[in-house]
Amino acid sequence: MNINERLKKNRAALPLVIVYSISTALVILGKQKLQQWGVDTTVLILGNLLLFLVSLASLLLYQRAMSHPTTIGFLRNTYSGLFLKLLACIVAVLLYVLLAKEHLNKPALLTCIFLYFLYTLLEMRSLLQWNKARRNA
Repeated sequence: MNINERLKKNRAALPLVIVYSISTALVILGKQKLQQWGVDTTVLILGNLLLFLVSLASLLLYQRAMSHPTTIGFLRNTYSGLFLKLLACIVAVLLYVLLAKEHLNKPALLTCIFLYFLYTLLEMRSLLQWNKARRNA
């Protein structure tokens, strides 16, 4: 893989990095307001970090899938990305529910679910743009 292909692959993750940075900054800057609304900012920051890292990993697996020459390689990498994201989120939610019990913060959990959909949308959009640029090059 030459340097131009590596730069294009890394550029696909830029929207995820931007959303992570902006959302984390908003949580930190709006901490008092969020706490007034009953949102646990620690849960929000940790959930955002987990979603960002898992989205980056699955994006890389999806890119590898799109570049794979065989169908089985494509399917293996695609399902690996999908299951990685799904299982990481399920484990995180179950751990949070078991550890927090009666102190479960529903507003933070619902915000993390929204962030999950946002990261997934950005991940797919970036992947499609990357694939289109790769095919046109």
